[in-house]
Amino acid sequence: MKTISILLALVNSLGAGLVIAASLPAIQILRPASSLWNATKVAFSIGIIVAGILSWIAACRTMSQNLLFLTGLFLVALGTASAVWTIHLALSSGSLKDHMFLYGGSLMVQGASSIWNLLPAGRGPTGI
Repeated sequence: MKTISILLALVNSLGAGLVIAASLPAIQILRPASSLWNATKVAFSIGIIVAGILSWIAACRTMSQNLLFLTGLFLVALGTASAVWTIHLALSSGSLKDHMFLYGGSLMVQGASSIWNLLPAGRGPTGI
């Protein structure tokens, strides 16, 4: 699971970098209302990149288990929200964005595999 987490951290961080590159030119300081959605996408993309960096650090050495758990929960929640938002857009506009649905699923799997790495492995039943 650690290998899957590292691979998905790389793929999701690259995808978040593409979202940042596409959203930054559309942010205009003089029009804050129209730029709010793009600024939100940039903020969450930076969060995804930070979660990817934390996944890499956790794979290389031990770090705070609570921080890795919160990062995994953030990714699972963000992936679920992305998938639900994609379904909402598909139902309201009739246009399904397959790539966003796959990206949301990838975020969910990365978060779940990060949380799965926190479980104690190889321990036998206690108290027997």
